[in-house]
Amino acid sequence: MNRTWRFALGASAAVAAGAVVLAACGGSGTTHAAAPAAATSATTEPAMSQTSQSGPTVMTKRDAKLGAVLADASGLTLYTLTNNGKAVDCTGACAAVWPPLTASSGAAPTAGPGAGTLGTASLSDGTRVVTAGGLPLYRFSQDHDAEDAYGEGLATFGGVWHVVKVGQPKSTSAAAPMGRSSASGWGY
Repeated sequence: MNRTWRFALGASAAVAAGAVVLAACGGSGTTHAAAPAAATSATTEPAMSQTSQSGPTVMTKRDAKLGAVLADASGLTLYTLTNNGKAVDCTGACAAVWPPLTASSGAAPTAGPGAGTLGTASLSDGTRVVTAGGLPLYRFSQDHDAEDAYGEGLATFGGVWHVVKVGQPKSTSAAAPMGRSSASGWGY
């Protein structure tokens, strides 16, 4: 596939993801587009091998602007959604833009070097999601490779999205009970 064709596919995907974000706004008159961050240099530690009994792998990567952050096995940046330090449930339209890092039943997530302690929780729709510091982990649909972290600081779907920085203090408050509807109090 030549470079021009890949760019056209990437641009089409970005436009489609942007349309989903705008549609989720519900016509409030305010638009929030994810602006690409300044050029970053990301390196990813190798993913640990997965067996049929293990869940998703979470590893660390280095972002030139954000420092050491968590990433999935493909190198995509991982985020949390919080409001006043408590987890906000992301399902439905939210999950279409911010796909959760899921784990099948009985499969524990694998923490790569430096990734810390991981767990799992259930969202209100029953999705089993990987957690770090008690907060569910998500990816951003506009991040396409290991160098992207376009979701940092976006205020949408009832909270603020942040990359999970390695070594940042763990959540001191208990995560909000999963089961809260993502449709109430969107940030638009």
